[in-house]
Amino acid sequence: MKDTLRYYQLISALLDPAKDGASVRQLLEAYAFQWERLVYIGSNSLVIPALYLQIQRKGLKALFPEDLTDYMEEITRANRERNLAILQQMEQLSKCFAEAGIVHVYLKGAAMIGGSYYQDTAERMLRDIDILIAPGDQMKAYQLLKQQGYVEVAAEGLQYKTLSDYERAKHLPALCHPQEIATVELHNHLHNTFQRERLKTAEVIGNAIEAGFPIPAPGDLLRHNIYNWHINDFGGIKLDIHFRSAYDTLVLLQKEKGLKSLLHTDGVARQYAALLSPFFDGVPARFNWRVALMKAKLQRPRFNQLWYRVVFGSIRFFQILPSRLRLFAKSGVYRKRVLQVLQKGR
Repeated sequence: MKDTLRYYQLISALLDPAKDGASVRQLLEAYAFQWERLVYIGSNSLVIPALYLQIQRKGLKALFPEDLTDYMEEITRANRERNLAILQQMEQLSKCFAEAGIVHVYLKGAAMIGGSYYQDTAERMLRDIDILIAPGDQMKAYQLLKQQGYVEVAAEGLQYKTLSDYERAKHLPALCHPQEIATVELHNHLHNTFQRERLKTAEVIGNAIEAGFPIPAPGDLLRHNIYNWHINDFGGIKLDIHFRSAYDTLVLLQKEKGLKSLLHTDGVARQYAALLSPFFDGVPARFNWRVALMKAKLQRPRFNQLWYRVVFGSIRFFQILPSRLRLFAKSGVYRKRVLQVLQKGR
């Protein structure tokens, strides 16, 4: 089945806490799904453990092939072990920062598992530990972790930038430790330059709560989750949803009933919710041109490819052009590399 929309409907029906197994049964009876495609989409959205656990909770395991559920169960088991190790790493990080008097707040997935928002620690997959550091303490925290044995992760652009460049960026270079399981990113800000006024570092730190770990207040956690996908990861330009972000939103709305008003009052949250609304019952419906285009993209692979290459590609090019021009003017190493690439392309 090339119609990605149907797979989105199946995944959302499984993830949505407001839906029982009946809607999943109807989809499975109506359409012939390719399980490899389901795994591909679920893996790209980092929701295989959440899907497996919801299949279990909704009593649907018998409806899926045994080799598929065995595979999902193994991924879930491994992710549970990894997240338990991440929680131990977070304890060590917090102890280190507390002894040095560094105010910090865990963000995104680290905040979600640290705040015990899920029934099962395995539900949330995360790549790294994101930590917001109080203004003025970022470099102190960075150097402290390097003293503890953390080292910089080789990343694109690192060889062209100085630490002072990163001090103005969203986060400092990622750090990893040979004996720890997760990479650590110390954040100066929650958003890229042109969106920083939406969620300010000082406000998030000032509103933070202690829930076993210092994490953002529920409203800030929800806003950051929404803004991170819709703005930082360009979900609003891609006209697409990310199921991990959507699932975090559903979990937060279920735990914190008063947060639903944000989906009506915040402009970015309204756009985000509009794209979720065709798939999740608990999200206020708001059909508009973005929703129509998203559905068309999901049903027509060629149109989806065209959108990414032409529309999304063009917008991203003009967004990154000013920063790359500044880097070209400032860094001789970067200039040399660009010129080498251009010469090879001749």
